[in-house]
Amino acid sequence: MTIPAFWIPEEDDIFRATIHTQGPWNPQFQHGGPPGALLVRQMERCSPREDMQLARVTIDILGPVPITTLRAHARLVRPGRSVELLEAFLDHDGRTVMHASGWRIRLPSRRPPAPEADMPPALAGQELDPTPEWRCGFLLATEWRFVRGSYTQAGSALAWTRLRYPLIEGEMPSPAQRLIAAADSANGISSPLDIRDWQFIPPELTLHCLRPPVGEWICMDATTILQAEGVGLTTSNLYDQEGLVGRSAQSLLISHRG
Repeated sequence: MTIPAFWIPEEDDIFRATIHTQGPWNPQFQHGGPPGALLVRQMERCSPREDMQLARVTIDILGPVPITTLRAHARLVRPGRSVELLEAFLDHDGRTVMHASGWRIRLPSRRPPAPEADMPPALAGQELDPTPEWRCGFLLATEWRFVRGSYTQAGSALAWTRLRYPLIEGEMPSPAQRLIAAADSANGISSPLDIRDWQFIPPELTLHCLRPPVGEWICMDATTILQAEGVGLTTSNLYDQEGLVGRSAQSLLISHRG
């Protein structure tokens, strides 16, 4: 039987994670994309405003997120006429394992002039199955089309991706939910390190969104830089098929697996 979604709602603010949320670092814990997208959903439903959009979202991973039933809830921290600050929490057994904050900005009544859109390469390329070290529930539940690079090729990468399943059972994911679910994979596709020897885990993700993406597919043009003395940094330009929609950044914990 095919599990129909990444999350199954059980009651108000209570969601059960499915195997599709599983990440590559430990089979008992989630990839950052599905829980991050769930927190974005909760912020979108908190005192919603049609004249506003989420312009910046920061996800802080406070501990490993288990594949189990969790509580996700949001609140409006700073209401305002033009800008609002929200935050959301993902709790397990009374402890917050993931925190999100988001600035919601009012859309202009008159569109400002803008330069010609920065367009990505056309959606193309063959779908690749994850290698054993990358094989996990989330990567099997997402479709990948690499234009440049791959999970097994060191260095920067450019790839199109989409969710195979709804984020929430019986519910279409919003554009912002699709964007955050994709952006958390930027470090994985662009790392210069071999996952068999190294960990390069992001404890956070910050996403700046220019506009809601259109359609199911998200394109990431991702680069990771490392210094031998310090931490890693992944940055990515994010596109839909109509042009640039935002940028993301992730700090990376680097450690040898030996």
